[in-house]
Amino acid sequence: MIAVIGATGRIGSRVAALLAERCVPAQALVRSPHVASLPLPAVHADLTDPASIRAGLEGASRLFLVTPHGPDQDLLEAVAVREAAAAGVHHVVKVSGGAASLGPNGTTATATAHWRTEQLIERSGMGFTFLRPSYLQQNLLTQIAPIVARAGLLIAPFGDAPIAMVDARDVAACAVAALTGEVPAGEACQLTGPRGVTFADIAAHLGVRYVPLPPRAAGRMLRFRGASASEVDHAVRMATYFAAGADGVPTDHVTRRTGSPPRPVERLLDEEHDRFAPTTGLARRLSHPTTNEV
Repeated sequence: MIAVIGATGRIGSRVAALLAERCVPAQALVRSPHVASLPLPAVHADLTDPASIRAGLEGASRLFLVTPHGPDQDLLEAVAVREAAAAGVHHVVKVSGGAASLGPNGTTATATAHWRTEQLIERSGMGFTFLRPSYLQQNLLTQIAPIVARAGLLIAPFGDAPIAMVDARDVAACAVAALTGEVPAGEACQLTGPRGVTFADIAAHLGVRYVPLPPRAAGRMLRFRGASASEVDHAVRMATYFAAGADGVPTDHVTRRTGSPPRPVERLLDEEHDRFAPTTGLARRLSHPTTNEV
């Protein structure tokens, strides 16, 4: 049986759906097991309550682990790892951070937390697969689409460097392949899209103008909107990391894991085109400017 921690998140929900589609014995460990949208059987489990995790992992041989970013991320994930090892789980598939961001002094506090959890899993004796995705293409839907819709411009703090953005659906497919197939004793996969793309490329595909924004200016905007200090720090550091070109080189790890090539970002942009459509008169004028030449 496969236990899924994080079944309501961006990647975990897709993992749960794929396992359900394939009729793989699995259950979701969630704080609210009566969520109607869950495709898997669910049990109550809370990472702040080790006993609930212990009960939820009973009979599990493999564990999928992804948790939200937060100041206690590594401490909460440590509960899952310790209880999984005690329950006899054989293999853990963890969604981590980009390889270049990880380490004891990682790019962000979240990257350091990912590294600490990876280290703990390696020391546990369990088999493992670490999935290290690049920038998720679906972030464009939450971070960029509302701005384009309101302003008619793509305003973002990612500079001009290419980013090998990966679709969350491909990350989930890699996770399910690791959870259901024969896997090496320990492997780390850097998951990317088929090529590096810039935000100028994305703007051109959408037919709008790209306006680079300094990361610190983006941080001030987030603070104005009520983001916490840790959220602002993470966003600014990650924007600086991507703008430096640290995640621009594609890999073949999605293809190797799933047998299918990774989805290009243009596919998602076309599928979700309406979410980028200007919604105000000003946005429409800015996205389709007219010029009067003398």
